[in-house]
Amino acid sequence: MTARGAIVLLLLGLGIGIIGNLFKIQHWPNTGAILISASSIQAVAVFILALKVSRYPGFKDFLDR
Repeated sequence: MTARGAIVLLLLGLGIGIIGNLFKIQHWPNTGAILISASSIQAVAVFILALKVSRYPGFKDFLDR
């Protein structure tokens, strides 16, 4: 997966999280499942982005400065 795909996945998780929070405010059912899925999607996206950043060739040069 590319970094662009991971960013899209992160934004999707954020959107689902906003919808889940709106459900929570309205006391609608299945809010917990929506929020858990949003958090899981965000965690996967952050993990993928961390892998992409750590494997980028210029990352070690940046840390050595």
